[in-house]
Amino acid sequence: MNFFLQHWLSANTVLGATPVVIGLPDKTSITQGQFALLRDKLQTQQNAVQAALVNLQLARGVVNVKKGELLAKFGPFAALLDGYYQGTEFVEARPYAPTFNDGKENFLRPLGAMMTVWAKINEGPAPAGVTLPLLLGDGTSQGAFATVLSALIFSYASMEAKEVLLQLARGARNLTQARAYATMRIYREVAPDKFMMHPDLLETLPRLTPLPGHTPERVNASATYEAPNQSKVVYDASPEPTLARYELRGNGGDEYSEEDAVVIAMNEPGAAREFVTPFALNQPGARVALKVYVVLNTGNEAGSAALFVQRPVSVPLAA
Repeated sequence: MNFFLQHWLSANTVLGATPVVIGLPDKTSITQGQFALLRDKLQTQQNAVQAALVNLQLARGVVNVKKGELLAKFGPFAALLDGYYQGTEFVEARPYAPTFNDGKENFLRPLGAMMTVWAKINEGPAPAGVTLPLLLGDGTSQGAFATVLSALIFSYASMEAKEVLLQLARGARNLTQARAYATMRIYREVAPDKFMMHPDLLETLPRLTPLPGHTPERVNASATYEAPNQSKVVYDASPEPTLARYELRGNGGDEYSEEDAVVIAMNEPGAAREFVTPFALNQPGARVALKVYVVLNTGNEAGSAALFVQRPVSVPLAA
């Protein structure tokens, strides 16, 4: 969009009294100034998507912490049943332990059953060697376990709400992107007629797709965390003779997404081969996924393997 905006501005300067106005399939039209506003709107929406990705990742982190806490209680509880309640209905009703990667329902169901069995055990009578109410070896009571389980249920609800907010942010962005793409496509379609007398404008017309050519080799890259809120990415040099630039792209969250990744920064071929950015690390615990792209003059490109950086929940003070 930035390339098209600059070309459009140059074209309007040359054309003078007959500036380029694009008619869209929905029977609306768009000027260069309106396209600039559309670009700004898209940038705001892209930022909203990145914020939603980070918020979802942090919410998922809270769920995972609580899942780990609850799973750590299951083994000791099962050991107490095996040691003191063999031949009772409590052993018969004991659920199988969930796994960490189980989905919400499969994870919560056995833990809810465990909480219920525990509550019935506390009603007595107590077998020899057991004092009621039953406590785990670390002192955890049934009530404390129920509190963490309840917190997990609320954490799941919070995570699911953030998933919906991410979908809404993506939907708004996608609608704007569709309008922007249609504008650029039609701009290219009208160019041969509109710029017939200005070959320089035709020669510099921005492209939407790469020219025919080969895909470059991807470069090796690595990323590290730099306190208090930055990623530092270094990469090898590309041997491509038609290298145009290097681009750092990324998105917040646990996985690199071609749909959500945005261009964070660009380096010229001769620049120092590193990027330092606070992108998506604005909160403790936030995680960012990154790739370094080699972009050729033809527009053909290749991205590095995905790189991940996480900001610690707390940064220790220097000694």
